[in-house]
Amino acid sequence: MVEAIIYIGFCVLTGLCGSQRRMGFLGTFVIALITTPLIVLPILLLTGPSRSVEWHRREGRA
Repeated sequence: MVEAIIYIGFCVLTGLCGSQRRMGFLGTFVIALITTPLIVLPILLLTGPSRSVEWHRREGRA
């Protein structure tokens, strides 16, 4: 039981890391839940930031 809570906690943290990415929190969380957070973290490095984050960077609002 404790292991499942820790695993879901890591999946939530991975989802938070992906909240500013194109997949978003929910997509990142679900993929981490299905696979493992250790597989999803490198995927986050490969995906680009969301379009709204890119737009703010171009306007100099970052």
